Amino acid sequence: MACNQVQFGVHAVFGPSDPLLGAHIHSICDALDIPHLEARLDLDTDVREFSINLHPAQHLLNSAFQDVMTFLNWTKVAIIYEEDYGKLTSFNTFRSLRLEL
Repeated sequence: MACNQVQFGVHAVFGPSDPLLGAHIHSICDALDIPHLEARLDLDTDVREFSINLHPAQHLLNSAFQDVMTFLNWTKVAIIYEEDYGKLTSFNTFRSLRLEL
């Protein structure tokens, strides 16, 4: 699909949310100097010339969660993960609040 869009003179590519496909699309866009915008959790902190990720960094999300829990005076938290991304940093954030996990 992306290759067809390139043939038609696409000016930028938005997405995808899948990490494996995102890396592939990024590679194509980087090789052809096409801007690539995405909004997905990406733990890779390398600077990319033609790619912008609009998803907040994990440490910013953790800080926002911490602010909400502090504001609401929560004392207990349950964490359910679909994937392991950011797992350790989240635990450290919640432990710093002295919350019961």
